[in-house]
Amino acid sequence: MKNTLFIITLFIGSFSYAQVPPPLPQIEITSDKKKLIDELIRVTNFENYVYNYCKSIISQYARQNNWDDKKTQKILENSNYKYFNQVLYYTFKNDSDENIESLIKSFSQINQKRNSEEFLTPNNIEIQKELMQFTVKIIQGQFLINNK
Repeated sequence: MKNTLFIITLFIGSFSYAQVPPPLPQIEITSDKKKLIDELIRVTNFENYVYNYCKSIISQYARQNNWDDKKTQKILENSNYKYFNQVLYYTFKNDSDENIESLIKSFSQINQKRNSEEFLTPNNIEIQKELMQFTVKIIQGQFLINNK
């Protein structure tokens, strides 16, 4: 009886762990809103911000873990940082077009007299959390363009 109860418990337990979580929902965004968000990315030089942030964290991690220069350069040069733009699309998907246009105008004026390394970028706790997770995935080699 104990063996039967054990087998049934094991079967039910393994079945519940075998469940695959549902895939993340696709981001439904209009082409007009995507163009506005792309413009916001351009005027804030957001891709450069993501690259510099990731480069800083990866370089620090490489030093702490005694990576050779070849491995560090491979991660830095071959990683596709454009994957992170999806987070911005998701962040601004519920904002109105007028709000995004207002952000574009504001950031354009603010960043007009700054050099490209000092641009202000849109950021909140969710974007920062996603950026940290993205950097960890880059360190693990998940976003390599050419994984030879």
